[in-house]
Amino acid sequence: MGRIEFLNVYKRYPSGFEALRDLSVVFEEGSMTFLTGHSGAGKTTCLKLLLCLDNPTHGQILVNGVNVSRLSARRLPHYRQNLGAVFQDHKLLAARSVFDNVALPLRVSHMREREVRRRVSAALNRVGLLERESLLPMQLSTGEQQRVGIARSVVSRPKILLADEPTGNLDPELSQDIMALFQGFNEVGATVIVASHDRALIESLDNPVVELSHGMRVR
Repeated sequence: MGRIEFLNVYKRYPSGFEALRDLSVVFEEGSMTFLTGHSGAGKTTCLKLLLCLDNPTHGQILVNGVNVSRLSARRLPHYRQNLGAVFQDHKLLAARSVFDNVALPLRVSHMREREVRRRVSAALNRVGLLERESLLPMQLSTGEQQRVGIARSVVSRPKILLADEPTGNLDPELSQDIMALFQGFNEVGATVIVASHDRALIESLDNPVVELSHGMRVR
């Protein structure tokens, strides 16, 4: 699992706003791609459709040949187990420790606690926060909170990692650190899509770029 195809995808909301218009693009398995464009260009909509948080109005979204917008309710949880998602606002549980925040998706899937401990420790070590696992999110810097969010998104070892403006609140140096983490996950086989409007950051890295404007692909 990892090859993603948008085939003539349209997304129109009840208000009449057309977020995507005839979008066709392929994200190859094992690639790391930037999805860029102005605010409202359609970047977040693409990620929501991949996460099956919404459905396209027309067209198909295929993941390894499967039309994910037509998955049954029974098959949807299995599909989402192969996805990791990172958001700009972290979406961490304030009253839970760093460890418990990262462990959440594993416990929801009823994984044995011994394996939970092993995987969470490995994920936190990967993002450099193993020694801060007992702290609460509010005790961390913004950059550290984002790294906790990344650890939580990869602890299930997803084959696809989606990130929506993951460096929007970070300074350039921290942004580069976050990108290095994504590149590391890509190097071990994950297909990574990063939605970002940070042109300087994108141009500093040698990755494919898909640019959107008013819901359409321009490059």
